[in-house]
Amino acid sequence: MDLGLTDKVAIVTGPANSQGNGRAIALTLAKEGCDIACLDIDVKGAEDAARQVREMGRRSIAVGVDQSDYSQVKKAVIAVRGGLGQVDILVNNAAWVKNISLIEKMDTSAWDKEL
Repeated sequence: MDLGLTDKVAIVTGPANSQGNGRAIALTLAKEGCDIACLDIDVKGAEDAARQVREMGRRSIAVGVDQSDYSQVKKAVIAVRGGLGQVDILVNNAAWVKNISLIEKMDTSAWDKEL
């Protein structure tokens, strides 16, 4: 299927897990012709995802980032732009799943971390 994404640059967050949605999204976008920035707190997993994208003939970089830290996110975007160019697509897939609870029982810091 041609979605008209050839040579677009995409940031995909949360691609470290080889069985997760982030990895599947990154690889699908690469199949559609995108270059992929793999951003994850798990750098080793992000590097594995980036390697798979490169094996498909697309450019890819891995950047370690904790999305709950604005300064890290800002540095990550600068690294992506320096490595791959202007970003066209953002897939904000990463999730923090350690604070799962009923919303009425969740404290503010846990809510902030989840979002």
